[in-house]
Amino acid sequence: MKIVAIVGPAGIGKTNLIISLLEHFRQQGLNCAVLKMAHQEIELDQKGKDSWRFDQAGATKIGVLTGEKFYLIKRCQEKESWSKLIKDYFLDVDFLLIEGGKKERGFKKVLVARSPDDLKMVDPPESLLAVISAEKFGSPLPHFYPHQIEELASFLHHELKPIEPLVHLKVNEVTLPLNPFVEAMLTELIQAMIKPLKGVPDSPHLISLTLKK
Repeated sequence: MKIVAIVGPAGIGKTNLIISLLEHFRQQGLNCAVLKMAHQEIELDQKGKDSWRFDQAGATKIGVLTGEKFYLIKRCQEKESWSKLIKDYFLDVDFLLIEGGKKERGFKKVLVARSPDDLKMVDPPESLLAVISAEKFGSPLPHFYPHQIEELASFLHHELKPIEPLVHLKVNEVTLPLNPFVEAMLTELIQAMIKPLKGVPDSPHLISLTLKK
């Protein structure tokens, strides 16, 4: 999975950029997700609804299942790190687009900017991968105009490196760490085993194997 944060001042167009990237990646057959970092508490539930009443009664997790969607409302006991949230909920996607997180560490960022002063809001500075603005200004970083969605998407696809292992092994729902040798061995073995099977594409982006006894 590859991760990039879209950051910038309020009202600059981060959401519209993410939507455009989502539409482009979807056309490429990629499975994408979005994590929005909010600085203030928001209430997605409606007061008086059953799920709201469950929350008020003390439920730490509330799931709502409809015919097409599954909603999860989780009460955090403490501030959860983005890395834990990704591990728990987003490992099955190809691309995770984060809106916000300009001072978070551990992932690359694309800045949507109005002026060179906006460069100062990104910390650490080396986490900044590219700049998007209506006009170019003095920066050694790659620059894209807001309409260059295809070019930006191609750049992200080639420049971003997966931040998590390519192979995940779970035994009884417990994730087991793999060293690079075992990960590489399992990758080659499984790919070699499924390659002759009918219906397997040339370059599958996700392979799931479940063994029950």
